Amino acid sequence: MKNTHLKTTILLGLALVILAACGGESLKSAISGKIEGAEGQTIYLERYVNNRGVITDSTVIGPDGKFLLKPSQPLEKNFYRIMLGERDYLVLIADSTETVKITAKAGELAQSAKVEGSENTAILRDFESSYNDFAKRMEETVAKTKIPGLTEEEMARYRQEMTDLRKELSDHVRHWLESNSSTPAAIAAVQLLDIRTDLKAYQQVVKDLESAFGSIPHYKQLKQKVDFAVNGGNVQGEPVEDPRSMPQQKVEGVSISIGKQAPEIAQVDPDGKTRKLSDLKGKVVLLDFWASWCGPCRRENPAVVQAYNEYNKDGFEIFSVSLDKDKAKWLEAIAQDGLKWPTHVSDLQGWNSKAAADYGVHSIPFPVLLDRDGKVIAYGPNVRGPMLEAHLKQIFGR
Repeated sequence: MKNTHLKTTILLGLALVILAACGGESLKSAISGKIEGAEGQTIYLERYVNNRGVITDSTVIGPDGKFLLKPSQPLEKNFYRIMLGERDYLVLIADSTETVKITAKAGELAQSAKVEGSENTAILRDFESSYNDFAKRMEETVAKTKIPGLTEEEMARYRQEMTDLRKELSDHVRHWLESNSSTPAAIAAVQLLDIRTDLKAYQQVVKDLESAFGSIPHYKQLKQKVDFAVNGGNVQGEPVEDPRSMPQQKVEGVSISIGKQAPEIAQVDPDGKTRKLSDLKGKVVLLDFWASWCGPCRRENPAVVQAYNEYNKDGFEIFSVSLDKDKAKWLEAIAQDGLKWPTHVSDLQGWNSKAAADYGVHSIPFPVLLDRDGKVIAYGPNVRGPMLEAHLKQIFGR
């Protein structure tokens, strides 16, 4: 697990962005500051819509490193981010009445930034700092597992070490939420917990944020996730007799329909071989849109691996479509998460992926479950976590 994964996780897999608004004649709700080493570069203010970045404002940084972002229209209460490049960005949570000032170094915005004028950003960054400690320790443990010539006993010890770290992190998050569940940073923090075992923590955050932050899109997404877990997600492990009888949650913008043939996908795998979705006809297929930088995707991967291990011998396959741009990061994530099925493809175009456009994918992870004829059984939230297991139990009769 890398610090870049931390950003994506903290940003809800959801990559979060800066919150600010435009004021009148004063600098209230403007975002200003100085970034060392960024003279002459363009700095962007970006918000997210369905986990896709939308540029709201931009300006050229002056020769002294100073900048001022003051959008022409007031920004809605939300998460936003400041960007110098795709990998160099800083998450802020601010209020439209605040004046945010940033001092940082180019190339390491998130690590070096000093942010003044935003209490909620300070809370988020404090939590992010504590999470970084866990992320570093986890990364070190993963590196140990890759040492050549390890014995089974040593591998078992390192796996247990990782399990203990995850438990320690979960305990830390629960403790942090006891004092911070009414801050918007809690939207990011709580999603480091498994909703199947920590549903009460999710419900507390939803309750405590509703009055002050209920209009934030990420809050609405979190509430939808909690409602789904309570009403149809089988969180408590109760049997689901027939998941296909459940109402399919509509996902805005998708270009597929239940019972219809899934559009063909033909992209290359890491070795340059063209793989087609139709090649898996005759199998039950999980078509999985994901990316190495997507925190929620990476957290979902253990459940996908478990499903593959359990049902592959029965005729279950996975066709993974990555929205990565960096091939090395893509391959690294496949190895780290143990995604051992052979059908991994990507055109390395990120959100410009043709396959994502064909399926109307606007946020990830976006799973689509297909029957043996290549027709859509279910998609989106109805195929995540325990719902995937419920579908497969129904299909394969065990």
